[in-house]
Amino acid sequence: MKTTLTLLITLLLTLPVMLHAADAPKPVSAQTPRGLHVETDGTLTLAGKPFYGMGFCYYDGFLRTIRKAKYSSYAPALKKIAASKIPFIRVPFSGFWPNELKVYQTKPEQYFREMDLFVKTCEENNIGIIADLFWTKFSVSDVVGESVNQIGNPASKTMEYARKYVRDVVSRYKDSPAIWGWEIGNEFNLAADLDKQGEPPLGYPYVLASRGTPAQRTPADRITSQDVEVYFTEVEKAIRSIDPYRMISNGTADFRASQYRLRTERAWKDDTEEELRAIMDIFSPRTVNVISVHITLDKDKDGMSQKRFNRVVEIEELLSIYVKLAKQSRKVLYMGEFHGDTDANFVRKVKAIKASGMQLSSLWNYGDAADAKTKSFSDESFMFTRTAEANQQYRDEGLQNLETYWPKTSASSTK
Repeated sequence: MKTTLTLLITLLLTLPVMLHAADAPKPVSAQTPRGLHVETDGTLTLAGKPFYGMGFCYYDGFLRTIRKAKYSSYAPALKKIAASKIPFIRVPFSGFWPNELKVYQTKPEQYFREMDLFVKTCEENNIGIIADLFWTKFSVSDVVGESVNQIGNPASKTMEYARKYVRDVVSRYKDSPAIWGWEIGNEFNLAADLDKQGEPPLGYPYVLASRGTPAQRTPADRITSQDVEVYFTEVEKAIRSIDPYRMISNGTADFRASQYRLRTERAWKDDTEEELRAIMDIFSPRTVNVISVHITLDKDKDGMSQKRFNRVVEIEELLSIYVKLAKQSRKVLYMGEFHGDTDANFVRKVKAIKASGMQLSSLWNYGDAADAKTKSFSDESFMFTRTAEANQQYRDEGLQNLETYWPKTSASSTK
């Protein structure tokens, strides 16, 4: 009797705690991890398993919605991508020109209504998004009326604006299964450290006053690698304060053959492999754990090699070096942009990607219609078909776990 009474009292005392624990929300990442994640050893994973995939850049997927009141629907294109089991798209998640970015301020309800719809449509089609938050290095500064070098000033209006934008976007979509990763910007490294490399336009941002830029640029609109490093650090902090899980890509282009020497000497001298790794680390501070390269390989006649390290480097060796250096820093190498001039060259690039051990790549640029001027390809191109084949090979080898990801996280979660 005494024992029974003691158990009853214990149960009554602990019942409220048990009920409270049952009702308490668990962290999202503990239940259903969202998007791509970089493990401490530099392995890219999806839902806890190593992931290998090749996607598309879809440049105007969201941009079209803030450029024109009436725009052609992106839904059919997303359905075609999904039907071919292309796993993800890389998309600008802000305006290119200052006037486009201003829509975020002047018409926030419209801006986020369109972004919500785009994310929801990707969720419905089981397509991941690598969301590039600041496609251009100049638009935020132009919007707030500062010189572009203020991306390197943590106390600037530029940085204040950037932090707010990150908070608004990342907090809004952090629970969406369609958001696979964040990217800070697009090719900021190409403009860095050209301040002593001649007269404009070298290193100067675009000028198009009708789209919201100043009528002219000044030397203060040139940026250094130190400026970019500060900007990437501050944006990374803002992302991580909300989303500690997903991958963050820096969005850098193919690093210049002289990228390190331009920083240290302002000289066009070829870097060594060690110097290339050093500059890769500089452009991926803190937990920016995905190093981007955009390799066009258009610096020679066949488009499959380039001059680097004071010699000619073929595509196979180049990608292997990049992947090796990223792994040494326990980071992921992401070829965020590449394209195929011919079917044969494209097949060779795909083979080089796989041979290097690279886990993530995406083609420039998928469009609703082919456009040679912008190197956009349609679903009727060999690039579309070959990309679908590459992903099928990944699945056949057990390197894409899409089936285990989407069924558990398919419900829309945009706010």
